[in-house]
Amino acid sequence: MTHETGAPAADATWAARAEEVAAARRTAWQLLPDGPPVLDDDALARPVRTEAGEPAQLRVLRPRPGDGHDHLALRQWNGRGTVRLLRADPAAGVLLVERTRDRDLGSLRGDETCRVLGELVAGLARPPRPPFPALSALAAEWSARLEDGTDLDARFPRRFRLQAATALRRLRRDPLDTALLPGDLVPAAVRAADRAPWLAVRARPRLATVEWALVPGLWPPGDDPRGPRPGELTDRAEALALAAGADPDRVRAWAVVRVAVAAAEQAGRPGAEPVRELGRLVRLAKALQSGA
Repeated sequence: MTHETGAPAADATWAARAEEVAAARRTAWQLLPDGPPVLDDDALARPVRTEAGEPAQLRVLRPRPGDGHDHLALRQWNGRGTVRLLRADPAAGVLLVERTRDRDLGSLRGDETCRVLGELVAGLARPPRPPFPALSALAAEWSARLEDGTDLDARFPRRFRLQAATALRRLRRDPLDTALLPGDLVPAAVRAADRAPWLAVRARPRLATVEWALVPGLWPPGDDPRGPRPGELTDRAEALALAAGADPDRVRAWAVVRVAVAAAEQAGRPGAEPVRELGRLVRLAKALQSGA
């Protein structure tokens, strides 16, 4: 999702600082600008060329709690399913990666999008090793927030919060930190490329389960005010799980949890944007119900 005109002042302030960081790295790494920058919900991305003329992309990552390990994950993946990492300045949150085409996975039909995403997530699974954030630790925090989240009930239906808390209790009975995986691989974060049909351009690595990592691919593109059509999320969960060799019921269970956790995060924010986002999350929670 690209930020448009009218973005909050805080976002504009961060973008200005990111431009300064990008300019400093261009000078230090002897990079030449090769197109306008793009600001999205993951990074400020600027096309550049290396001193040797190689097309690349300079990415200044948005700071997020628990992040900061993207460069390590990209090195482990080593271009197999993801963009290749050319250089990194982890302290500044800057990555220099190979450049992809502009076309993203959202340009495909829904069933084909799910197939590519499912195969890509499964192919990126690596043995779990430190220092990546562990899903088990996140799940413990989420469980406490959902179990005691009565303050959320005024802005998000209580039945959905309790459903998520129950689902999370069941999910936590099994090992959660089973593989190194991307944490937020939405269709917009998968781009067409020359050396492979599709490459992930976003890492946000976690030690997690494949089913948890598939959830971002579950949401249909756009924001239809009516919400997903009946059965759409069930169909997408089945398609993603089939492509990844995963359990569709656990994909749906993690989706219920992730929607409620996202609602809890939005509920504490002021302004009109969280209200709109909470409305979208309620529509998704309804669509995840059995028989919806």
